[in-house]
Amino acid sequence: MSRKPTTLEEWKSTLLAAVGMVVASFLAWFVLSRLSEATAGDTIGTFASVGLVLWVVSQSWFYMTQVKSPRRLLFLMGISFIQVVPFLFAAVYGAFGYTDNCVFGAQGPADVLYFSYVTFTTVGYGDMSPTGLCRALASAEAVTGYILLGMFVAAAVALYSRNHGHN
Repeated sequence: MSRKPTTLEEWKSTLLAAVGMVVASFLAWFVLSRLSEATAGDTIGTFASVGLVLWVVSQSWFYMTQVKSPRRLLFLMGISFIQVVPFLFAAVYGAFGYTDNCVFGAQGPADVLYFSYVTFTTVGYGDMSPTGLCRALASAEAVTGYILLGMFVAAAVALYSRNHGHN
């Protein structure tokens, strides 16, 4: 088992990874959700969906096999849960376009980001709804939200138990 990271120098790579994930997901959302109607559509949306799947699989593998410190794992999972995953799903929704091709009722980038957070947290207000291929994508986002939340809670409980001597 690795020693607990205690100094800024020991956290440097973790903080750099977190900043990288936040910046990359923000840029993906910013660029893809602002595509013109002539550019956005099924082709760009499908490529963005494949990229999203590859990202989720690679991050899951990375968390489970490469991050040895429970504190670092919990931190990175928290960043993913709060910002990265909803932004990436919103980027994909935006890549499909706004003429009700993906999210019925979404008029722009803020709407798809809102829809993504509502879907990820499985709140589902009902003011917007997915259509076409995005129905499967929205289902996958809700399942991802459940799984990531479960992994986050499990990591938090394990860290708490380890730090407080509970078996």
